[in-house]
Amino acid sequence: MEKFLINNFNISASDAQLFSDSFERINLMKGEKFITYGQVSNRVGFVEKGLLKCTLIGSEKSVVDDFAFENQFVANYYSFLKQEKSNKEIVCLQDSVLRIITRKKLEELSKYPFIEQIARQVSEQLFITTSKKLEDIRLLSAEERYLKLVKIDKRITDKIPQYEIASFLNVSPETVSRIRKKIALGS
Repeated sequence: MEKFLINNFNISASDAQLFSDSFERINLMKGEKFITYGQVSNRVGFVEKGLLKCTLIGSEKSVVDDFAFENQFVANYYSFLKQEKSNKEIVCLQDSVLRIITRKKLEELSKYPFIEQIARQVSEQLFITTSKKLEDIRLLSAEERYLKLVKIDKRITDKIPQYEIASFLNVSPETVSRIRKKIALGS
């Protein structure tokens, strides 16, 4: 985790060590929840190993909002910041190892300037990611969105069921199947 912090947030090795030491390592089994729908999110995770699925839950339907891969932070950031009940559920798609930090611990660390720098950069990245995702939904075809998702991790089709990929892309599972066949045929 220290190497990730140094490389992605341009902080010193001692600051990375201090921050990393503030996280607790947990093991979650496939199917276990990291964030439970309806509860206030009071922790942020860093995925050391594994894969998680973030699902937005509404009154009429649920949709896959995101996936959290290794070397990524995972949280319901809105619930964490606003201290409101989570409209998301975050579940492990495979056995996972996470490093977690609580809101209370982050507040204790806020006296260090590098924490504010990391928080600002994480917020900026979340904004950029969300904006890009909305833009992609509006401008890219389903096939282009699928190819973009697969580019993140070529093994994604082995790790994530087709119906969940379809939910994430906001298309039907049949559409994902057609896209896969088209790609396999090379046309």
